[in-house]
Amino acid sequence: MQIKLLKKYYKQGAAKQVENARFCYYCGCEATERDYCPPLQHAELVIQFSESADFICVPACYECFALLHNERVLYLDERVKKLKAKLANKYSKALKVYNMWHESELEDMSPEFSHSITAGMALGHEASQRIEFRPFSLETDDAGSIKPMPRQSFAVAQNTFSSFNEAMTFCCEQYDVNKSKFYDLLVKEYAGDFDRALSQYLHRYSKPQTVDLAKNKIKQFAKQHKQNSDFVARATEQFMKKDTKLDIDGALAKLYQDYIAR
Repeated sequence: MQIKLLKKYYKQGAAKQVENARFCYYCGCEATERDYCPPLQHAELVIQFSESADFICVPACYECFALLHNERVLYLDERVKKLKAKLANKYSKALKVYNMWHESELEDMSPEFSHSITAGMALGHEASQRIEFRPFSLETDDAGSIKPMPRQSFAVAQNTFSSFNEAMTFCCEQYDVNKSKFYDLLVKEYAGDFDRALSQYLHRYSKPQTVDLAKNKIKQFAKQHKQNSDFVARATEQFMKKDTKLDIDGALAKLYQDYIAR
């Protein structure tokens, strides 16, 4: 099917508020392209197999357009999530610099190192703003409207923060975590899940502080499931040695699933 004919299946989405008219729907940069959801090159098969899809075209900057161009993502909300993940991956080094360093630390550095860190912080700050950008409301050529996704929030131990940086600061101050180690754990292994990353960090790097908590959990588990507590302790220790991503809760869950619930 020709591209011209395929385009007829798509609604044309535009910013509902005039102040957003020239911005990228995904990240807030200047829009220079139109992004099709699903991509035009996949539309014919989507139509042929009667798949459900949003079939909408939205304003996008060149980088977002290029990152999403061949992604077979059929819904606009999922396309936003995919783009944010791609930006986070592309600018991971700059984001780490931005989240690791503070301007007050620059004056103690050599000029060369200070220049490098300053450039990384600037790029990381820009990338962070694009990732946290909340898509605006759209109106379509068929008189419909699409409300924006809820603003992203970050939960840490029953506390909610509006930005990644605020949540990181809370963890560093409240739990005295090593910022670099915790950041790597959070981003590389737990995809931004602060509670899971914090639990694993405390297990890996603060064992003396968590040993009593682990013992109590083992005793409670043994009592609840009528198991020998020494057996439970040995089994969870072996699980965590084999899989360093497991914390005590994960090891107990695995023990229950693999041996007790069968």
